[in-house]
Parts: sequence; structure tokens; C-alpha cells
Amino acid sequence: MKKINLLILAVVLLAIACSKDRTILLGEETTPKPVEQKDKFVAVNSTTFDNLGTQPEKKTIKSDNDLPFVGKQGTSVWLYTRDLKLPNGGAVTYPFDIEVLELFTPKDMILHQMPTVSRGRLLTTAGEVLIKAYKDGKELSINRLNSTTINVPAKSGRIDGFMELFYGEEAKSGVVDWVPADTSRNGTENGGGTIFGEKDMYTIFPSRIGWINCDKFYAFTEAKTAITFTSESPAIEKILIFLYFPDLQSVMQVYGGVSGQVPVGRNVKIVAYAVTEEEQYYSFFLEAAVQDKQKVEIKLNPTTKEALIKYLDTL
Repeated sequence: MKKINLLILAVVLLAIACSKDRTILLGEETTPKPVEQKDKFVAVNSTTFDNLGTQPEKKTIKSDNDLPFVGKQGTSVWLYTRDLKLPNGGAVTYPFDIEVLELFTPKDMILHQMPTVSRGRLLTTAGEVLIKAYKDGKELSINRLNSTTINVPAKSGRIDGFMELFYGEEAKSGVVDWVPADTSRNGTENGGGTIFGEKDMYTIFPSRIGWINCDKFYAFTEAKTAITFTSESPAIEKILIFLYFPDLQSVMQVYGGVSGQVPVGRNVKIVAYAVTEEEQYYSFFLEAAVQDKQKVEIKLNPTTKEALIKYLDTL
């Protein structure tokens, strides 16, 4: 009987060993590497991932003949010296420098942390543009009466007649909220301006430069809810979390582990990522339909900058 027991034990051990070898040889070891406690994650800020996205384009404008400025993604800007003023209100002469950042894809909006939300409400966007002008290093603004014109291409190939003009208001925390232009004060410095669509572009006559957005509010017909996020490691505040709604063309950033109000039943792509002091990247992706009072546990896996960008390009 003792010999039989020893024989059975030997067979079991051999089977376990073979099973383990087979798992390694066939590449069946699919359990993701957990986040190690020694990994020290940095608190991300508004510039942590900026360099991974589209970068601003700069040009020195020496005369009227250098206009319009045309960005690589098709934005055209006519900004003349007669439109501009110095911080002290003085006149501007040539040359001056113009800087334009075009954010037309969910990838760039996510990497630059520029979601499409206005006062907590989702926006359907046709594109975000940041326009700045400088004279001898001093940032310029535009006059109350100006001829500034901006053409923004409609990336879908056709315009949406319901699009409105929004300006970006930046809080001390660095978060930018999109505020609709007040068309009742058209042509003033406190938020006026007009926008209209023609053929395959939107033409904007702004009352100010800076962050400018072509958007419209998403009108909820579904029930609303908030999604709650948790993370065992690292702390939730060290993870950047975004919700992308493909059919709405809308991006929402999550702050404090709880999203804003989102439509129940809509398809959402959840994108979360973080970085350590050693610049090791971690990510978490999930595609799902929004559920009422949904809770999502974020389990980060090691990744690379290249893999992160590759995924964001698919959005």
C-alpha cells in the first residue's frame, strides 16, 4: 500500500510539473502583472502628458501678407496688428508671434486634459483651438472692435448647423471649463462673438483669443447617472480617468473618482493611465454600456508610451 501511495504522489507531481511547463511554453500565462507597492506614482498635472499629443505651432507674422496662419490640421487664423493690443492697451506693430494648438481628436483632448464639458454638461465637439499672440514676449489680446477671423475645418466633412461658440475659462486648478459665448453682447470683450457653418468649415468671429471651441450641448433623453471609480493601488487621485462617448463625440474627465452626469445605456470607452517617478507607464481600458450607479474598479497594468498612444489613436 505504501508503494502505491508513493506512486500516486509521483504521478501527481509529474502532472503538475508538466502542466506548469505547458503553460509557460504555450504562452498561457495571461494574469496581468499587478501594480507593485514599491512603484511610486506621481501626482499628474495639466502638463504631465502634454508632450505626447499634438504640439502648438508657432509663426512670426511680419506683415499682412503672412496671413492667414494655417495650421497642420487646417485651422486658418486672420489676426492683424490693428486687431491686437498690448497688456497696457497700447498699439501693436509688426512683427509679432502667433501660436496655435489644434485639438480635433479624442486622443489629443485626453492627452492635453481638455475634455468637452460645460458647467458639468456634456458637449458634442467639432474641435478645440488655442490661439495666442505675443509681442516681445508679452501676451496680446484683441480689441473690442476687431476683424479677427478663424476658420475651423469640419472633420466629419460636413457642418452641424447647431454648433455654438464656446470660450475656455481656466480655473486656478488648471481645469478649463467651456462657457458659451453670449451673443447678446456680440463684439464685446466679455464673451461675445459669432459662428456659422458653410460647406466644410466653421467660420468664427471671436471677441477674444485663447481657448475656443465649436460645440453644442448634448440634450439628454436618457436617464442620468454618475460612475464611481476605485483603485486599490495607486490612490485614485494619481490616476487620470477619462470617459469617451464615440457616438456623441464627447470627452469627460473624472475628478475625485466620481464622474459627472452621463447618459445611461450609452456606449462609453473608459481610459485611465498613470506614471511613476521612474516614468513607468500604467493603463486601464474598458468599453461598456453605462449602467445606473455604475462602479468600476481600476486595475492598472504596465504599458509603454507607444502602446498608450497606439490605443488612443483607435478612439
